[in-house]
Amino acid sequence: MTTHPLARCGLVTAALVLTAALPAHAQAPAEPGPGETDELPRIVISDPNRDLFRLALPDATGERNLARSATEIEQRDLTITGLFRVLDPVSFPDALQKEGMGFSSALWTEVGAQGVAKMGVTHQGSGLALEGRLYQVGRGESPVLSKTYHGTELRALVHAWANDVIAQFTGQRGVFGARIAFALTGKKGEIATVGMDGAELSVVTHMNSPCMLPAFSPSGGQIAFTSFLMGGDDLWIVSAGGGRANRISKRSGLNTGAAWFPGGGSLVATLSYEGNAELYKIGTDGSIQARLTNSPSIDLSASVSPDGSKIAFVSDRQGTPQIFLMPASGGGARRLTFQGTYNQTPRFCPRADTPIIAFTGRDERLVFDIFTYDLRTGKIERMTQNQGSNEDPTWSPDCRLIVYASTRGGLFAMNPQTKLEFQIWKGGARSPSFGPPPAAGR
Repeated sequence: MTTHPLARCGLVTAALVLTAALPAHAQAPAEPGPGETDELPRIVISDPNRDLFRLALPDATGERNLARSATEIEQRDLTITGLFRVLDPVSFPDALQKEGMGFSSALWTEVGAQGVAKMGVTHQGSGLALEGRLYQVGRGESPVLSKTYHGTELRALVHAWANDVIAQFTGQRGVFGARIAFALTGKKGEIATVGMDGAELSVVTHMNSPCMLPAFSPSGGQIAFTSFLMGGDDLWIVSAGGGRANRISKRSGLNTGAAWFPGGGSLVATLSYEGNAELYKIGTDGSIQARLTNSPSIDLSASVSPDGSKIAFVSDRQGTPQIFLMPASGGGARRLTFQGTYNQTPRFCPRADTPIIAFTGRDERLVFDIFTYDLRTGKIERMTQNQGSNEDPTWSPDCRLIVYASTRGGLFAMNPQTKLEFQIWKGGARSPSFGPPPAAGR
């Protein structure tokens, strides 16, 4: 393995190497310390589809190619959510496929549907119009939701419809239209973004140098990341739409692992210019606002709670890399994880009413998987298992999905309640970071 630039600082520990997005599958297992166990929870899934709401998505009506594309986008969106059992359209008889935008409750009952979402797409002037109707079996022949969307981009219109369908059943709109930043692996090594449905890939940096650890700003307008373009590991910020990146921290040693505070005016990052790798609060211009940790060990991989009051981070201050929690002003850190001897990359759910942290843990087989930690109960729950190694979780803005990188190739999304998993992007990827939800009505 090529020597990583972090080795120059004498800080290559297992936790640091992993957070810097290098593979560590060959690392020797750490010995459990006092009160620790190397056993992490395991999961048994019988049939996650069993009790899901059965939703039928017949072909959209309208111009053939336009309707086909709309149908594919809708099916992908509502499958990715993990909230529905989307019925196979092969089971729909011709009478239902030709039903148009109308609805026969009795006929749809025969194929096992509990709900039916229909779309009609037409050209309207220089733009498009999408009509959506949602029916529920047993609630009459009239739609429970009927809405028309206007715009120029078909994908955005279908996302808006899917978000409203989700709201009808859950009381909260979906967040399709949000984007995910991640680090491309391989020769390119740039920062890219992709829609949460895996479409519309955009490479936003052109550094021609390894880039890693992207972090979307709260507004979605900027992405902070680490790059080695100038020889050291420096912090940069680039527009989410791409363009010239601005280097904000180039101090000696480490400048890495940025996470944003709510409001987007400050970040927390790991710096080592004073000797040890510590967490600092910095401005978007790189100015030091506060030193947050003071430990002889390594503190890194910070995540800020949605209300800005707490910071979760990784430290090996008690022997092995574990998740700690401290006030956002620093000091008073307490250890959260005692199961597993190699835990890292904590990420807060962005909903203040859902105090849960997702993180990467290594089990006794030296395999990395995704886990969650409930701050109310202290319970650790396993999300992935027996599907390669899975790392670097990030939450969707509504906390309904966890997206992570996998050795199976690319980015995967999982609904933490149903445990349903879906590959959303194929290719080399590390350290995904969700952006904010789309604007209302999109």
